[in-house]
Amino acid sequence: MGKLIHLGILGFGLHSFSLQTEIDNHPLLKGQAKLVVGFDPDPIASERFKKFEGVKIADSFEDFIDTKELDAIIVSSPPQYHVDQAVAALESDLHVFSEVPMAIREEDIIRIIDAEESSNKVYQLGENYCFYSEVLYAARLISTGKIGEPVYTESEYLHDVTYRWREQGFGDVDATRIDSWYQLFDPMMYAHSIGPAQVVLGGIENPMPFTEVTSFANDIGGYQGDPICKPAKAFQVALFRTETNAIAKCANAYVFAREPNRISIQVVGRTGAYECYQVDTPGRLFVADGHKINKTRHRKGKSKKVDQDVLSSVIPQVEGFHHGANARILNDWFRAINKGIKASIHAKVAANFCMSGIQASRSARDGGKPKKIKNFLN
Repeated sequence: MGKLIHLGILGFGLHSFSLQTEIDNHPLLKGQAKLVVGFDPDPIASERFKKFEGVKIADSFEDFIDTKELDAIIVSSPPQYHVDQAVAALESDLHVFSEVPMAIREEDIIRIIDAEESSNKVYQLGENYCFYSEVLYAARLISTGKIGEPVYTESEYLHDVTYRWREQGFGDVDATRIDSWYQLFDPMMYAHSIGPAQVVLGGIENPMPFTEVTSFANDIGGYQGDPICKPAKAFQVALFRTETNAIAKCANAYVFAREPNRISIQVVGRTGAYECYQVDTPGRLFVADGHKINKTRHRKGKSKKVDQDVLSSVIPQVEGFHHGANARILNDWFRAINKGIKASIHAKVAANFCMSGIQASRSARDGGKPKKIKNFLN
């Protein structure tokens, strides 16, 4: 274990609370970092910091960033603040873990890349969905050649977040409506499906960039067809292409009448396929027997159920929030800080996730016209 990392948190909502709880208590993380300062402009949220003994409650972002013993920060503020806060921290010689999205404007992506490179500090995009066991398992099938060269992957994150537009985060159509930062961008820009798809195709060590996208979105969802999230769309689906001509289909939603949330991953290779239609439930692996077919013209091969026992035999099991993904991604960040190396989802990898979402939104707004996607790793 390396040096104890003195940590600060910007924004203290539900997810940042879960991150801090795991940092303090998870066996994989305990003893690696210590919370020393927090800041949230909301007085009610600031009160939550007081439960952590010995933690400074900053009066402002400037006061927060100037905390002497600070080594690294978690940016868990609303997305419109992510870029300025991440860049200011990197320029102040601090490591950064930023919640998604990385940025909501193309020009801001470059600002983060430049700040990471000039600071030599560790930036990690907190796209924890890349670290689900099922995603890592699918990626391992491709990287080991178990199911051959990738042909197609599918990733879905269908999440009804209409509560975000209700005062106190709950209530029906008669509850007081408030504005939400979700209104700032279309669902695909929020990601949670793009990152896992790129990881499945290329592995967590080298996610495969997308080169082109065709996307469609609608705003039909919501009570009586009136989408609460406008001007953002309610639902979006995108078809991405890679340099190897593999295809990825990603779907994201803000308003979607499904319970529980749909978080799924599947990948098809030349010689097999893995399908998991809901994370934390058993999936199915099929490996073909060459190109042999039976009399009904079905491909011959072997199928097996991929439950938690099978997953853990390939991807070591980790308990915790988001099925262990939070602990895995935080541990990846802490490891990178202590070893002086880049995190798995460093700024240029994060930029490829982010730019794919931005271009998907542009395609949808342009009637599905294909859009090229810049590869920031080139």
